[in-house]
Amino acid sequence: MDAREFFLLHHARVHAQVEQDFLHDLSEAQMQLRPSGLNSIAWIVWHMARCEDVINVLLAERPQVLDDEDWLARLHLSPRDVGTGMTDNEVSEWSARVNLEALRGYYNAVGRRTVEVVTALQPQELDEMPDLHRLHTESVFREAALWAISEREGQTKGWWLGHLGIGHNQMHRGEALTIRGLQGIHNR
Repeated sequence: MDAREFFLLHHARVHAQVEQDFLHDLSEAQMQLRPSGLNSIAWIVWHMARCEDVINVLLAERPQVLDDEDWLARLHLSPRDVGTGMTDNEVSEWSARVNLEALRGYYNAVGRRTVEVVTALQPQELDEMPDLHRLHTESVFREAALWAISEREGQTKGWWLGHLGIGHNQMHRGEALTIRGLQGIHNR
């Protein structure tokens, strides 16, 4: 098994877990609730998808899925960034406004595109350095969150792939499971 096959196996598992735990089992109210001021599960799923969408920019120099099918309008949203650095009020407004059916579609579209990108990669490309400047031109991070780029300078495309496609998503999946638990919804 090479690195791409390893990634695709674990990426599929993460996406299946998110689908099962959040996108199919929860009501709109449960998705949008912010217990104790935490992020809503909807916001977390969106953030995971937005960060994973960055794989298109960094690994394939392709447009983001967000731009392909007018997802911002379909989601009833305006911010293009990944949400890091949003205020509590912004997260609350975002959570109340998002079209959850479109969120499910966007999350799945990003997952499919990631598989396309990884399948097309040559193994040696994972050792290359991505052009992080593209994250600025694509408006991926807001000014208050630029530290998220600078902290990761010097990382290879392979590192970014593993981080954005698996590690980061598993971390936020755990966060969302905690929020499910705070709502009294038992985790499997």
